Amino acid sequence: MNNINKFHLTSFSSIVLLFIIAYFDIFSQNTILAFKDVSIGLIIIAMLFSVFFARSKTLVLLFIPLFFSLYMFYPTILGLDGGEYSFWYLYPITTALGFLFIGILQERGLFCFYGVSKIVIMFIILGITYYLIATFSTEFKNALDTSIISYNLSIKVNDFTFLIAILSILFVTSISTLFFTNNIEKAPFWVLYTLLLPSVFFQTQSSFILFCSLSSVIFIIALLKDAYNMAYIDTLTQIPARRALEESFLKLGSTYSLAMVDIDFFKKFNDTYGHDVGDDVLKLVAEQLNAVKGGGKAFRYGGEEFTILFSNKNHDEILVYLEDVRESIAKRAFTIRSKDRPTEEPEEKIKNKNLKKVNLTVSIGVAHAPYDGKTPTQIMKKADESLYEAKENGRNCTITS
Repeated sequence: MNNINKFHLTSFSSIVLLFIIAYFDIFSQNTILAFKDVSIGLIIIAMLFSVFFARSKTLVLLFIPLFFSLYMFYPTILGLDGGEYSFWYLYPITTALGFLFIGILQERGLFCFYGVSKIVIMFIILGITYYLIATFSTEFKNALDTSIISYNLSIKVNDFTFLIAILSILFVTSISTLFFTNNIEKAPFWVLYTLLLPSVFFQTQSSFILFCSLSSVIFIIALLKDAYNMAYIDTLTQIPARRALEESFLKLGSTYSLAMVDIDFFKKFNDTYGHDVGDDVLKLVAEQLNAVKGGGKAFRYGGEEFTILFSNKNHDEILVYLEDVRESIAKRAFTIRSKDRPTEEPEEKIKNKNLKKVNLTVSIGVAHAPYDGKTPTQIMKKADESLYEAKENGRNCTITS
């Protein structure tokens, strides 16, 4: 969740910065136009990343800026005569409709029926756009310019285009916020804002290059962030995984402490109440461990085992923090709900007699560098031995080597 918030902040800040640059003409038009090939290159790079990570929605949506970049700067490649006149009429409409149809769909991979379906839909949209460009007429322009809103808006696009853009923004934003969780699924609504801004407020080639480049960068960042999360973040508990722990070992100095944490009687608990409840237990414990103080960082090591790493901390400094987190877990009651509970909240609250509250405990084994070893492997082995001793001593306790 924290990574997603950072992604939103980065995207929003970048859009605001580019808007200021475009509005105040901080860079000359000719300077920005010199980077038109860079903008197209960024789109292609983002598309290649999409293929590599099998993200069909990202790939398909990038066809829109690629098509219009070629239309604006290299129209002969598309077999068109060019013309900035029709560009600013059809670009925002195609973008809004493309994101409306594709941006709200869930990511289901690239090399499958759903991925191919998205590509077919986008090619139909771009095919219609191509036909309208080739046959663009004064009558069609006048039809688009028909006044719909009585209030005079200080924008560059006509009323019809503005309404389509607003509808697309509201719908894509709502779907992304309510139903999607990862960065790449939430990226389309930021990219939609980015691609529509030059049409609504500027309608210059330089603004198109700036915002089109940013849209590609947003997609690339989202793809890389999600790839990082897949490799380093545990999908169930949403805390750093074992691979992240191993990477943290490379950054450690000579002094650090490591705690191995194991949920007591977890297998019995899992067998009794089921794997779904077991997963909830893992998430609850991970949440508590992730709140450890004293500079500790929690990792899911595997199964019901967790690791807490304290960099530049010795034995005396960390025990109080480990005891605090152990006691907080022991005091936290875990509610097991009935399997036949209603899926929706009833109008009148009914006291459920089938609710059962149980208490969880954890055992903790601790080791310290350089006293217990010189390498992380040696320290982990010592912490495991301490954990085994904690289990032998009745569980729900902390043992140091």
